[in-house]
Amino acid sequence: MPRPWKLPRYTSRSPVNDVSTMSPEDFSGLVWVSACGPGTVRTVRTKTSALWYVLGLLALANFLHYANRNVVVTMYDDMRSLFAFDNGELGLLTTIFMVTHAPATVFFGWLSDRVSRRKVLAAGLLVWSAAAALTALADGVLSILVLRAVVGLGTAACVPVANALICDFVPADRKARAVAIFNLGLFFGGAAGTFIGTKIGFPPAFLVLGLPGLAVAVLVFRLRLGEGDVDRSLTGSGAAPPRKGIEAIRFLLSLPTYRWTLLGAVFMAFSAGGYLAWFFDFLEGSKGADENEALFVLGVSLVTGLGGVLAGGWVADSLLTRMPHGRQATAAIGIAASVPLALGVIYLPLGASFYGASWLLMFTINWYHGPLVASVDDLVPSEEAGLAQGLYIAAMHLCGTAPASFLVGRIAQEYDLQTALLLPTLTMVLASLCFVASFAGVKRSAVVQR
Repeated sequence: MPRPWKLPRYTSRSPVNDVSTMSPEDFSGLVWVSACGPGTVRTVRTKTSALWYVLGLLALANFLHYANRNVVVTMYDDMRSLFAFDNGELGLLTTIFMVTHAPATVFFGWLSDRVSRRKVLAAGLLVWSAAAALTALADGVLSILVLRAVVGLGTAACVPVANALICDFVPADRKARAVAIFNLGLFFGGAAGTFIGTKIGFPPAFLVLGLPGLAVAVLVFRLRLGEGDVDRSLTGSGAAPPRKGIEAIRFLLSLPTYRWTLLGAVFMAFSAGGYLAWFFDFLEGSKGADENEALFVLGVSLVTGLGGVLAGGWVADSLLTRMPHGRQATAAIGIAASVPLALGVIYLPLGASFYGASWLLMFTINWYHGPLVASVDDLVPSEEAGLAQGLYIAAMHLCGTAPASFLVGRIAQEYDLQTALLLPTLTMVLASLCFVASFAGVKRSAVVQR
């Protein structure tokens, strides 16, 4: 039987040795070997292919994460007819997911600094996939709400732990690009969840999205990621043990550049969340687009958004070779470029100029995904890397994405949606200023290219 995949900690935190000086025992840790029996090697895959395998597996996990998150929002009619959900209970399907999800990202990030990251991620996959599949057997409002809460809890292990894991094994000069590839799961998974929920509905959609996650959990668990995989506090010689919970959080928040990056990320998430929540309604209600035209604009926006995620990662890694704050600069440039485009979207009439502004906005506003995750990893000691990612995700969800749709909606209720969208446009300016403010502290507080 083939041995499981093995990866070294191929990162500047523990540089890889020159292969020409390594013993066979050392070299075996850098490749994947499929053996027919003792001493018989059938295939050897290079470190590069192993990196792609692990990154692809993590991206697949993220795909399932966002598919399971979004699938329920297209099933409201099924829930009303089968279980007599009222509108308040339908709203709770998303609320209860986030109530368990957001705080748990901090816990799972903290836990992944103390035990094997792959085991934490595999456990999360197992929990959310089982809960999603069991939702197909639910028989009432209460059981569905409880299972959605469990799905929210399990998915909380995905992004912060996978982010830290990617930054562990990807070379420092490629971290932002690798995280950008991982975040493609956000787009494809969200779209797939919406499509599957619409086309096959309740209950089979939950089985289609839940059962594959059980297999992915096994594959993640079987990964072998180097000697530091078991105890994260011993990943390098002389590494300090992780700080205790509150002490670790206080330490992270004492780093000025981390604070500026965190605050900028919250403003960025507010901007993205406000536009995404209301853009379709804005197209139909304020711009007069029909449903087909609105779907066309959104469809192209999805493509340009994917391009923006990849471009942001590439630009960030390229700028890092020229300046220590290259990743923060990339986020600042992307969000600053989004401001005039957002104003164009708000005030331009429907037509070619509006389409161009909309599609370019989705391109630039999505630059931040890879650069900010890589920046967070750069700025903190390795023994707090998982917790730093968890705090980053929780802050974005709780303080940025969660209130954005509500506040924009309230302003639209009092005035109009065109006026309301000026608020997430203003937070773009604030996000860019926060990232610029972080430049000065990078050399003092960052552990760049550890």
